[in-house]
Amino acid sequence: MKALIVTLIAASAALAGCHGSPKGPYGYTESYRTVEKSVPGVAGCHNDSVDRFLLLFSPLDAKYIDQNIDSVYADPLYFNDTLVTLKGRDALREHLIKTAERLDQMSLEVLQLICSENSSDVFVLWQMDAQFTLFNKPRLSSTIGISQLRVDENGLIQFHQDFWDSSQGLDQHLPLLGPATRWLRHHSPDD
Repeated sequence: MKALIVTLIAASAALAGCHGSPKGPYGYTESYRTVEKSVPGVAGCHNDSVDRFLLLFSPLDAKYIDQNIDSVYADPLYFNDTLVTLKGRDALREHLIKTAERLDQMSLEVLQLICSENSSDVFVLWQMDAQFTLFNKPRLSSTIGISQLRVDENGLIQFHQDFWDSSQGLDQHLPLLGPATRWLRHHSPDD
């Protein structure tokens, strides 16, 4: 009887959560599409801007971020790394410093740079390796992603959208999400 009551409570909570879900569109898609249309950027490959961007993220270091973010990102800006969406450089500074302080180490390896002198978009294909400690156990998260960047007339990044699978990278290490994420990945049909 006790198990039945617990099951009914859990099912009711799950259904209530579904009832309260937004009807959409939601998430970053609508925000991305709106901002992407409104931030034209300057055409070109912007090698100096991309080099400064890479130095900021590899390795991710709180002191370096604080000292150098003003020479990498414009203000205002649009930044989405699939975990957070930010619109100001100070908010980005705070986010990156907190991220750096939570990680033991993080680095990016550039796998490919895609750009054209006729386009304002620069795409950086990267592998991110993040080392962190969770419950006194060292963890390594390695994932592949793409950053879409747009630079303003001053050579500063004003638009940054990351595309990567956080469940492949970070989520799999979280206590509640990790086992479910790994189970789903293991039981999904092969393509």
